[in-house]
Amino acid sequence: MTKRILIVDDEESVVFFLGENLSNLGAEYEVKTACSGEEALEKMSVHHFDLVITDLRMPGVDGLELVEQVRAHYPQTRLILMTAFGSDQVEAEARRLQVYRYITKPFRVEDLVDAARQALGEMAISQKGVLVLSDERFEAITRCLSDLRFEIGAQCILLADIMGQLITQVGLTTSLEVDVLTSLIGGGFATTFEVARRLRQDQAFNLNYQEGNRYDIYSSNVGDNLFLTIIYDKRARSSRIGLVWLYTKRAIKKLLEITSVAEVARIEELLSDDFGTSLSRELDSLFDEVLTGPPVEASISDVKPHQDEQKELPTDRPATTFSLEQAIRAGLLDERFACDE
Repeated sequence: MTKRILIVDDEESVVFFLGENLSNLGAEYEVKTACSGEEALEKMSVHHFDLVITDLRMPGVDGLELVEQVRAHYPQTRLILMTAFGSDQVEAEARRLQVYRYITKPFRVEDLVDAARQALGEMAISQKGVLVLSDERFEAITRCLSDLRFEIGAQCILLADIMGQLITQVGLTTSLEVDVLTSLIGGGFATTFEVARRLRQDQAFNLNYQEGNRYDIYSSNVGDNLFLTIIYDKRARSSRIGLVWLYTKRAIKKLLEITSVAEVARIEELLSDDFGTSLSRELDSLFDEVLTGPPVEASISDVKPHQDEQKELPTDRPATTFSLEQAIRAGLLDERFACDE
C-alpha cells in the first residue's frame, strides 16, 4: 500500500530539494509538498497523509501550530519537526505533541530520509512498536478493566499507549471520538514524563481529573508506556473522586503485573514461540554433531536431542561448520530461508 508524505516549508527551494530526495525512498511512497501551514492543512483535508515533515518557523500557521492541528484532527499521522532554532522549550513542546522525530538544522539529508523511512516502517506495527501480549494476558487486561468499570460505575474505560494508540476498551464509546481523545491525553502524559525525566524521578505517577458539564474524565499513567482513561456520562451517573482513585490505583497495580513481562518488539521479531524453540533445538543439535564428528547428511529424525552436558572439541581436528546449503539439504532449515543473490 502506498504511503503518503507531506513536506511543509515556506522556502520553495528547500521543499523541492527535500521532495526530490524523499522520492528516492521507492515507488511505494508518494511525496507531496506545501509552502505554508495553511496549504498543508488544506491538502490534508482532501488526502490522507501517513507522515508530515514540517519546518518550525513559517509565517501564518507555524510548525508547532500545524503539528498541534494535525495531532488533534489526524492522530494517526506521524510528524517530524525541523528547525534551526532549537531550544528546550521547543523540544518539550515537540514531546508533548508526540512528534516522532525532532531534527535541528543543519542536518544531513540522509538523516532525514532515514527518519522518514523509520517512521513509516514502524507504522505497520503500531507506532513505535507493538505491545507483545499473549491471548491470556490480553484477556487478563480486559477482565481487569471490566472489573474496575463494575466497581466504579464508569461509562467506559480505555487503555492506550503513550503515543495515543488504543490497546483495548470496555464500556460504551459510541458517542466518543476515541482516537482523538486518547491521542490528546497521551500528549499530556508525554509532558508529565518529560518533567519527571528533567527532575530525575524514575517512578512518575500522575492522576488527572477533568470535570465538565456532561462528562467527568479521569486519567492515569500505567508505568512509562501506557495510560488509563475513565469516562463518566454525568446524565447517567456521577462519580466519586475518592472511590475512583482507590479502585483505579488498585487496578493499575494489577495491570503493571500483567504487562511487566510483555515487551515492545519489532515486526521481524514476531515469530511464533514454537518456531523459535524448534529452530533453537535443531541448531543446538547441529552444533553437538559438529563437535563430536564430521558432518553427515541426515533428516531431522536422525539428529540427536540436545544434551545438557558439554562435549570437548578434539584438539587434533579442525572445527567444521555447515554451509546454508548443507543445512537445507540436511532438513535443518526450510528452503524459504535461502535468499537469491
